[in-house]
Amino acid sequence: MIITEIKKKVLKADKISLLKTKQKIIIFGVLNCTIYIILFMSFRCFNLLHFSGLRMLNYVSLFLISLYQINRWVKQIGTYIPSLQAFSAIFFTGAWSFMLFAGFIFVYSLFDPYLTELYFNTYGKLHSWSALLIFFEGVAGSVIIALVAMMYSDRYEDGEAKI
Repeated sequence: MIITEIKKKVLKADKISLLKTKQKIIIFGVLNCTIYIILFMSFRCFNLLHFSGLRMLNYVSLFLISLYQINRWVKQIGTYIPSLQAFSAIFFTGAWSFMLFAGFIFVYSLFDPYLTELYFNTYGKLHSWSALLIFFEGVAGSVIIALVAMMYSDRYEDGEAKI
């Protein structure tokens, strides 16, 4: 009896299509990047760009959007999301959003003399270093947030949270 219930849960969880996963990664990645850009522009308007610790707000927003993404996904499919699928979806969402944000930073720094001066003083004469560092920093943060999101999605699998 218990084994058949487990099989039903696993089969239902396996019906999550790869196409829908890709769509969610793209949509939530763009949403995260939009939030990063809004934060960046507000830091620029208030002359706070030189405080590099404020970039942590990007990770807070990625974390909150990731929890919302998993919660919404679970409610839509009506069952839990396997741990590895939750991890990979959140990781790729974060990596995609930071790749978009790094591209924005690269293009924006070409036109903003203050940002160019700030990055040249910090990272040297190579102009693309700032975008690369933001991308790799975001990917590293996405791994940590994806691990936390994976544990969050386990709440639904273990029955701790109601679907």
